[in-house]
Amino acid sequence: MKKAMLIGVIIGILFSIWDTLVSYADTAPIDVEPGIVIVSWSIVAKTIIYIFIGGVAALMIMFMIKCFDRLLRN
Repeated sequence: MKKAMLIGVIIGILFSIWDTLVSYADTAPIDVEPGIVIVSWSIVAKTIIYIFIGGVAALMIMFMIKCFDRLLRN
């Protein structure tokens, strides 16, 4: 259960980084090198939200797998 939640959190962090890079690439000036120049509070808040969503999604998936497993055994 803890491993699944950890995987969900890691996926949430990776998605947050990817989302931030894609969002910044859409609005960045042409002469700026790629990457995150300034870390703002919106990026931090977005990362926390994605971590929460990833962890909760992992817990829900594990719960559904356990329920289906119990149904199939009966």
